[in-house]
Amino acid sequence: MKQTVSIIIGAGLVAFGLIGCATPFRAPPDVAHITLEHVDSPVVLVEKIWLERERGSLVVTGFVVKRLGVTDTTQTNLAVTLFDANGRVLRSSTERFDPPQIPRGHGMHGHAQYRVVLDPLPPATARIEVRAQERAIASPNP
Repeated sequence: MKQTVSIIIGAGLVAFGLIGCATPFRAPPDVAHITLEHVDSPVVLVEKIWLERERGSLVVTGFVVKRLGVTDTTQTNLAVTLFDANGRVLRSSTERFDPPQIPRGHGMHGHAQYRVVLDPLPPATARIEVRAQERAIASPNP
């Protein structure tokens, strides 16, 4: 019984530690100079963002958290934008997090993960922004 309680407390502390910081892991040395920014939406909070190498490719990874009281996250996506040092957009894409419908957490906010391959990374990239946004819903009448 004590061992089970210790495991639960340990898991809770690890989860709390991950929730407490925006960049939980160090970037690979060749991209450590890139600034990472996140922008929340009325539906989700972009809680985590970090750069890592996955099978040789550079990936921006992180978590989004459903805001309390929100029931539907399926119309929310992520705009991932790469900027140069002067603020010019080098590349932008619209991405999804998984699962699209963030489940209700057990006494906590529900969360989902995103992973976006950035290769080929433009050499002038100085900042990466992950912005949560709601998709425009098409009007049923043209």
